[in-house]
Amino acid sequence: MRRRNFFCFAAALMLCANFSFAQNSAKEISERALEFESAGESIVYLNKMIGQIKSAAEKRALLAFLASLQEQISAYKDASDSYAQAAGIAAGDAQGMPKKTSPQLVLDAVRCALCSGDSATAEKYLNSAVRNSQDEKIQATIKLYEVWSALCKLESTAQLEESVTILKTYAALPSMKIVKPQILLTLWYITGEASYGDSLKKEFPKSPEVEVVNGKIQMMPAPFWYFMPKKGEALALSAESAAESQKISVEKSNDENEGGEKATKQQLGLFRNKDNAQALCDTLKSKGFSPYITEETRASGTKYYIVVVDENAAGNIGQQLRSAGFECYTVF
Repeated sequence: MRRRNFFCFAAALMLCANFSFAQNSAKEISERALEFESAGESIVYLNKMIGQIKSAAEKRALLAFLASLQEQISAYKDASDSYAQAAGIAAGDAQGMPKKTSPQLVLDAVRCALCSGDSATAEKYLNSAVRNSQDEKIQATIKLYEVWSALCKLESTAQLEESVTILKTYAALPSMKIVKPQILLTLWYITGEASYGDSLKKEFPKSPEVEVVNGKIQMMPAPFWYFMPKKGEALALSAESAAESQKISVEKSNDENEGGEKATKQQLGLFRNKDNAQALCDTLKSKGFSPYITEETRASGTKYYIVVVDENAAGNIGQQLRSAGFECYTVF
C-alpha cells in the first residue's frame, strides 16, 4: 500500500510540474532570460524554452524576443532567421509582450540580413507577401530597404548616382516621411554633403540620426555600413563631439563584451573587392597601423575580404584607430 501511495504521490508531483511549466508565459520566460549575466546565456536559455513551448502565440513572441537579443550582440544571421521564423507563425500577440505584425517581423529579418551582408536573403524577404501590406510605414520601409540592398552591391562611388537620385526623390515624397530621417542619414553618409545633416537637424532635431551627425552617438557597427561606398568623410566630427563619442564607446565596452571576453582585434572594413580592402590597408599602414586582410566565404558562395588590426597589449587599439579617424568595431 505504501509503495502504491508513493507512486501516486510521484505522479502527482510530475503533473504539478508539467502544469507549472505549461503556465510559463512568454513574458515570464523573457523576464527570466534577462536575469542571466550575459546575453549569450540568455540566448541559450531562450532557445531551450522555445523548443518546449506549445502555444503558437507564445512561441512567436519568444522568437521575436530572441531575435532582438541576437541583433543586439551583432549575431545578425541568427537574428534574421529568428525574426523570419516568428513572422511565419500564424498567431496573435502574446500577453505582456511587444506587439508586432508579421510584416514588421519580416522587415526586421530584412534589416538583419542586410547587416550580415546577405542581400540575397534580404531581397527574398522583400519580395514575399510583405508587399501586400496596406500599412504606409511598411511600404515606405520596403522602399528604403530596397535602396539599402542595392547600395550594398555597389563596388565604387561612381555607381552611387542612381541610388542617390532615388533617395532624393523619396526624401521629397509625403508617403516616405516616416522614414525620412533614415533617408537623410543615408544621403549624408554616402555623399559626404553637410546639407543632408543640416536638414536632419532642422526637421528631426530629437532623432537618433541627428545624434549620429553630431557625433554624440555612433552607428551600430554593422558590416552593412561598410558595404556602402561613400564619396566623402561624412563622419568627420568636431574634436569635442568626437572625443565625447569615443569616451562613451570606451566606457561602454572597456574592451570587453557582456560575457567578459577580451577583444582580439578591430574590424575596419568588409569588401567584395580585394583591391578596395588593400587600399584601406595601405591607408592604415601610412598612419602607423599594422592591418591585414582575412577572407570569409558566406553560405551564398560570395567571398568577402575583411580588414582587421590586432588588439595591442594595452587594449586600446580601437581608441587609437578612432582617434586617427577610422571607423572600427571590436571582435571578441
